[in-house]
Amino acid sequence: MNATGWNILITMRIISTLLLLCVLSACATPAATPISPTPLPATPTLSSFASRDTLTGDWLGAGTKPDGTTASIQITLADSETKLSIEPRTQSWKLTVSHNNEAIEFSATGGTRDPFKQIEFTGTFINGVLAGDLNWDGTASAITFTPIAVVDQSILEKYEGVYRFESGRALGIIVSPEYSSDGLNFFSQSLMLTDFDSGALRGLYPFDDHTFAVGALRVVGAPFVGRIQFIMDDLLNSTGLMWWDDASGVTPSAASGQFAGRVQYTYEDVPFTSADGIQLMGRISLPESNAPLPAFMALHGSEQGTRDNFGSKVMAHFIISRGFAVLNYDKRGVGDSDGVYQEAASSSNLQKIAEDAIAGVENLASRPEIDAKRIGLIGGSQAGWVIPLAASQSDAISHMVILSGPVESTLQEDVFSSYTNDGDTATNYDDAKITQQLRDLKPGGFDPIPIIAELNQPGLWLWGSVDKSVPVTFSAENLQALIDSGKNNFSFEIFPNGDHNLNESSHGLFNEIPYSPRVLFYSALAEWLEENMLFRQ
Repeated sequence: MNATGWNILITMRIISTLLLLCVLSACATPAATPISPTPLPATPTLSSFASRDTLTGDWLGAGTKPDGTTASIQITLADSETKLSIEPRTQSWKLTVSHNNEAIEFSATGGTRDPFKQIEFTGTFINGVLAGDLNWDGTASAITFTPIAVVDQSILEKYEGVYRFESGRALGIIVSPEYSSDGLNFFSQSLMLTDFDSGALRGLYPFDDHTFAVGALRVVGAPFVGRIQFIMDDLLNSTGLMWWDDASGVTPSAASGQFAGRVQYTYEDVPFTSADGIQLMGRISLPESNAPLPAFMALHGSEQGTRDNFGSKVMAHFIISRGFAVLNYDKRGVGDSDGVYQEAASSSNLQKIAEDAIAGVENLASRPEIDAKRIGLIGGSQAGWVIPLAASQSDAISHMVILSGPVESTLQEDVFSSYTNDGDTATNYDDAKITQQLRDLKPGGFDPIPIIAELNQPGLWLWGSVDKSVPVTFSAENLQALIDSGKNNFSFEIFPNGDHNLNESSHGLFNEIPYSPRVLFYSALAEWLEENMLFRQ
């Protein structure tokens, strides 16, 4: 069959599938979700994503390493440079390329500290498809390279938002920030996708302006695990997306849900004033609703957090997807907020941040769109000290969620972090040994436990078992003692192989983050919110 006939067949199959989906949707009982998706759109356009007319540009493929594992290999072929890189590494190696008609060969040579000594490729470039055999230090594997496009930032920004399938499954999509450390990239080069059902956090790789492959891990693309295509209206705004479980598949996914409509919400930047007169800048995001919304104010850890950084956007998308409003903000002395930023977890600084949190909650409570009886605080790490402090000083705070937060004194947490080096480097680590040392160590500095013991608000703590910044075993012991004493308004969960950011991780090390397949806490938090907050008046 020629290319024209094949494209017609593909189009007919997609149209038939979408018509069938429309019929089934009309007969089925819709799933109960906080926000409904938009109607199913017209058939998306097809993309010749598997081929490119010229070799020039970036290509991505999955090759087999000598240990049998797979690596995502990117090659760049251009007049100015030819290079090979291995995701998520920032390092690249010069390629020697030979191209004769349809035949193409290239090779790269590594050094003593590199992940390979020699990588060689022998293959063809026929009808826009680059495929052949890859040899990695004597291990051969078949490989097909997929062309990766470059998409303008202004187009990527149109795709940021929350998308929901008919099943209720929600996705958050954010333009990738630029960040690398210790020779590793921590984000893809275009968009990042978070699946709030499975927790998958993946880079997206553009085939064209509207079509993207879903990467295998956070910053590891090949082998791709799916494909999405954004649906645009007449004004070129995204109204939804189509999903394929197979990156090269013809029929959109039936198991995962074919169409995800864009969740409608508004946001605005709002200043508010803390107790000491410092003006802070926040951003409130409001899902569409006919009734006052429950809400969260999201707090930062010790970092110089802003209302629109990657972590703030992901958290906002998750909260919006659950039908809550959210107030993110620039930490004092950061971004558009006045004051002086301080990282230290001193009692005085924690008190200032707690007052900032209370001011944000009061701002939320003053708005007619917000249910003033259902406003909570959510945050991680250092916020684990701030949130109980704020909750003890404000009746307006009705609930709290703490991610990877310490339930011990600042002195005890410092001792633990020094022992583990905060996960920045691999160290010998004996959890039983350090936990016993902390039990024997008298609390010092700020101690949240007496404050937590007096709180009556519902509270949830979520930890990862391989956290190298907070002593999870010791924190859980302390919280369990409070629960056993009668504080049944508290609960917690420890996720196996969860790091400080609650990414799935083998050892909780910082340099494992780019290889992480998912974030662990979304489903547990969604369940807790439904039980404790969403429908409680």
